[in-house]
Parts: sequence; structure tokens; C-alpha cells
Amino acid sequence: MSTSDQIEVMKRRLDRERAARKQAESLLMDKSQELFDALQRARQTENRLQMALWGSGEGIWDWTSGQAAVHVLGLRLGADTVAEADYEIRALAARVHPDDREAVLLASRLHWAGAREDMDMACRFQTVEGWRWVRVRGRAIERDDEGLPMRIAGTVKDITNQRASEQSLNLMAQAFASTHDALAVVDERWRVVEVNDSLTQMIGAEASTLQGQSILDRVDIDKAGAARGGWRAERVLKGHDNDVPVEVSVTPVQALAGQGRCYIIAMHDISERHLVATRLERLALNDTLTGLPNRAALEQHLAERVSQDGAECFVVLFMDLDGFKGVNDSYGHKAGDDVLRQVSQRLVRALPNAFVGRWGGDEFVAVLPPGSEDIAVREGAQLLMAGLAAPLTLGEGHELVISPSMGAAQFPLHDTDAAGLLRKADSAMYAAKAQGKNRLQIYEPSIDQDSLRRVRLLSQLRVDAERSAFTFEAQPKVDREGKVTGAELLVRWTTREFGAISPVEFIPLAEQSGAIELLGRQALLCAGRLAQEVAAKGLRLHIAVNLSPRQLHNMAFERMALHACERFGIKPAQLELELTESALADASVLPLLRRLRNHGFTLALDDFGTGYSSLSYLLKQPVQKVKIDRAFVRDITSDNAASEVIKGTLQICRGLGLKTVAEGVETWAQFEMLRDLGVDEFQGYLFARPMPIDQWLEQLSGEGLGDVG
Repeated sequence: MSTSDQIEVMKRRLDRERAARKQAESLLMDKSQELFDALQRARQTENRLQMALWGSGEGIWDWTSGQAAVHVLGLRLGADTVAEADYEIRALAARVHPDDREAVLLASRLHWAGAREDMDMACRFQTVEGWRWVRVRGRAIERDDEGLPMRIAGTVKDITNQRASEQSLNLMAQAFASTHDALAVVDERWRVVEVNDSLTQMIGAEASTLQGQSILDRVDIDKAGAARGGWRAERVLKGHDNDVPVEVSVTPVQALAGQGRCYIIAMHDISERHLVATRLERLALNDTLTGLPNRAALEQHLAERVSQDGAECFVVLFMDLDGFKGVNDSYGHKAGDDVLRQVSQRLVRALPNAFVGRWGGDEFVAVLPPGSEDIAVREGAQLLMAGLAAPLTLGEGHELVISPSMGAAQFPLHDTDAAGLLRKADSAMYAAKAQGKNRLQIYEPSIDQDSLRRVRLLSQLRVDAERSAFTFEAQPKVDREGKVTGAELLVRWTTREFGAISPVEFIPLAEQSGAIELLGRQALLCAGRLAQEVAAKGLRLHIAVNLSPRQLHNMAFERMALHACERFGIKPAQLELELTESALADASVLPLLRRLRNHGFTLALDDFGTGYSSLSYLLKQPVQKVKIDRAFVRDITSDNAASEVIKGTLQICRGLGLKTVAEGVETWAQFEMLRDLGVDEFQGYLFARPMPIDQWLEQLSGEGLGDVG
């Protein structure tokens, strides 16, 4: 081959190499551009992934076999953000809550062994803010020939707030389901969306049957009031078998966007409240002791009767039991309550067509049927007296006969007002008592004058008791030879308006008003002063003072009696305390009486024979002296029975070592007969009438009065 041919061949070879080189360069340029574009797309994808993870709050983590650390990117824990960091596995495990470590380790081992395709677990993790809940998810993306993970990647997210919300929702759901109140959620058209068990039980229907129904078919709700911001009222819930009174409250709730308003309805069963209210109303209008209508019920009944259009005439009968206080004093309050119950039953039987109630204490009121007038009330009174005529049976075989005093007022003749009718019937009742008890008194205008007098006396009594305005007189007592042994202190009351008032009238008023304690205190001090003046004359005489049952129940009485002695420098033996049988009837005063006797006071049983169980007191009570009532003394010379009673009494008293005093002695025949029977002391007009204290002290200074005691 020639030289030129060789050159041509080489030239063609160079051209081919140059063309191949250009083609390779062009291909390299294309591949480089493709790689660059792919890298850019990968970076964009990574950025988008990072943005998505950042927006969701999740971080990325991965682990490669042979490494002791986990690479974490973009994790946020509370306020802290971990941009990118490596965490040593043991350090991470140490920050897992002790109660969660076992579960985390188990989930990791199951995925490592291939028993679970994914790893998904939640645990508490220690941070600078404290414990926070995190959710860790991951998967092995490469495994070796033995199936062991070579690389694991996944996400991690702080779920503390989410978990708290879930717990709150769970708690609310449990509360909704288990609350005792009936709850329902309804939509804006009042159709049931959800109900709890309490509502289904209250209605008696399954939840599935209630859903979609209008709640308005079951309970009446003010829709306008509920829509304005809430509504509450008492209503009746219609149940399957019965209706239930409920307290309903409706709360509007704004639903999510695109959904209408809904309402939460709560219904509280108030059946028990209604029962209690009914029971309380019944108790409020009924007397707990007798079961009769009480004062409030009587007033209500009367108010309704007088307010009726064209109301017919009717009569109000006001009744009080005569001597009931003596029942309580003699037999005790338990027996007194039993008497009231028996009386109430007899009243209802005697007047079956009347409205009978207990006014209070031992007072009863009967409102007779419409059309009753003068004849009807008199017949009714006769029926009542006949009904109470038979003896009442008390415990331990005791029997008691009790009588009523009754007053009547007629509508509209005497008054057209309920309170006025009651007041006038009450005034008439007091007039019946004043006329001898156990009778009926129909109201008359003149009765108001007596009632007004009684009210004014009560008012003045309280004032005078406060300022110690009562005066006292002394009535001497003498022995069998006629020598003075002492005197009884008797209270007197003179008013500016009514003049001198008899003790028979004002003592019961004082007992009723409570002024008797002030009056008794004044009498005790006066007796102490008188005993001091008598002793200053060199005489040893007893000064007797009467005590009220109320005084013996005053815890300060013992101290008061001793203070009177200390104040006037006398010994308790110089005072004689006179007690009625009613005062001794209450066993609770026995310790006080024993202490008074131990102090040296003389205890005398006054008005002996007029009470309920006189002889028993002589055995039980620490009395030293017995005063025979004037009722027996008055008849001793003309009535053999009275004489025998006194003989028996004196025999018993002598056997018990008790001294005796006869009161109300007015004739020599009475005195001589009583003296012959063995009476120790005497008191009455035969020897001296009650006199001013100064006058009696002057008599003590006269001749013929020796040192007696």
C-alpha cells in the first residue's frame, strides 16, 4: 500500500474516532443533565417530604446495622425542635418511662425477628418539659440472608396533646353514657342523634328506636328559649309505660362548619322530689301527734270557706280540755299525749261531717258543715261532751274523765273573716271556762270585753313582773295552843286600770305567760327579808312561800333559793317551800327536792287531796309537812266522809313522821275537831286574815307571843 493510501486510511480512522468521541461527549452531557435533573427532583421531593413531615409534626429516623445510634431528622417535642441529630440507642431507652419500657422492648423484638411487618408503639419520653407521649413507627427496608434487619427507617411524632384530647373525649363519652341524668343530643330539627342509657331506661325504649325521632314527641320544650342560649324548666317526660316528672335543661351547641346547630338535652328525674314535696305538704298541714289537720290547715280551710261566692252560714267550734295541765303534771307528758290522741279520735267520731283539727296544745277546732246554725252547734256540743264522758284509759290501769269547754262563732253572723271567727270562738271558749267549764258558750259581743280585759291584764302582768310591782301579805299559822308558828306569804296585785286582781285570776295568767318565774323570785326574796326581820325579834318562826312547777324546772332555782338565804343572813330552815301535787308529779324534780331538803329547807305538800295520786307522793317525795285542803276542812263538821278522809290522812302522816297543817279553819268547831284528831298546825280566818307584812310584824311584838318554833 502506497503512502498516500496509508495517510487516507489514518485520516478516516481519526474522523471515526473524532465522531465517536463527540458522540460520547454528547451522550455524557445528556446523562449528566438527566442526573442533574433527577438530583433536583430528589431534592424537591425531599424538601416536600420534609415540609409535609414538619407540617404534620412528625420526624424521620433511621438506623443502619452496625451503628449504635439512631439518626433523627425534624422531630418536635413540645416547644423543642430537633433539626437533625444522632442519638445513642441506650440513651434513648433510658429516657423511656419505666412503665412503658417493657412494651417498647417487646414491639422492637417482634419486628426484629420478623414476627411483625411493622413496628408501631406509643410511650412516654423524658424531655426538658417533663414526660411527653410519642408515637414511633418504622419498618425494616433491608434484611440480610438470615432475615435480620440491616436498615430500619420510620417516623416519630409527639402525640401528647392528641392523647390528652382522646382521653378527654373518652372521659366525656363515658360520662355521657354513665351519668344518672338522662341525656340526649338532637340536631337543629330536634331529631335524636344520640342518647345515654339513663334516657332509654327512663323512657323504656331502645336507643335505636329513639334515634331519628323528634324529642318534642317525648317532652315539651320551648324551642325559642332554647335557641336564644339555653332553657330550663320542669316538664313531664312521656315514657313507654308511665310519665316521669323531670327537670329539663337545653344547651345549644354550634356544630362544625357545614353542619347545623345541635342541642344537648339533660333531664333529671324529680319524682322523689315531688314525693318529698307532697310528704312535706302533708306534714305541714297535719298534726304529727294526733294525725288531725293542724293550725295551718284549719286557717286554710276557713279562708277557703269564707271566700266562696254565696257561702252558706256555718259555725266554728273552739274547744279546750278542762284540767289537761294537771294530766301532764300528774301522769307525765307521755300520758298527756295519749289523752290527746284518744280525744282526737272521739272528736272525729262525734262530728263525722265536720272539719276537725288540732289548734295546738289541748285546743281543738271543729268547722261544722255548711248550713249549720244555733241548733246544729248545740247538738254538736252535746255530742262532743257525750263522746268525752266515758273514761279515757291510761297506762298502768289508770282511767281519767276529761271535759271540754267550748266556744262557738257563726259565719257570717259574728264575723266574715276567718281570723275573726277563730278569735271570737276562742273568746267564747274562755267565757265557758269562766262560767264553770264543761259547757258551750256561743259568742256574744259582751264577751269581747272580758277578752280585752284578759289581754290587758296579761300585758300589764308582764310589765309589773319585770319591775317587781307585786305586794305581799302574811297569814299567820298557829299550833294546837294557838301560838304563832309562822306565816304564809301571799301575793297581791293591784292595777291602775282594774284595781285589785284576785290571785285566782292572775296566777293562771302568770303561769301561762311565763311571768310566774319572776313573780316567784320576788316572793322568795320577800320571804327571806321577812324571815330576817322575824329573827331580829328573837323569834324562830317559819315563813312559807308557794312555788310554781315552772320554778322547779328552772336549773337556777337551787342557787336562787340559797342566794336569798345568804343575802338576808338566814338559814334555809327558816323558809318553808310549799309545793302543789302537780309540781311533785314530775319525777325529774325529785333530785332537786332532795337537795333542797338536805340544805335545810322545809318542804310542804300544799292542797293535799285535790290532785290525782296524792297518797303516792307521801311515799316518794321528800316532803316534811302536809297541808290539808280547805275543801275537807270546810265540811268536817257536817260531812262524815270528809271527817273520815282527814282521819285516814292524819294516820298515814303520823306513820310517816310528817307534820300536818289544816288550812281554811273558820270556826271553833272546826278547830276543836281538827285538834282532837291530831292536826299539828292551823291556818284560817278564825285566827287571822291575810294582813300587810308590817302589821303582822307589829303583832309579833305584842304580848302573849312567846318564842315558838
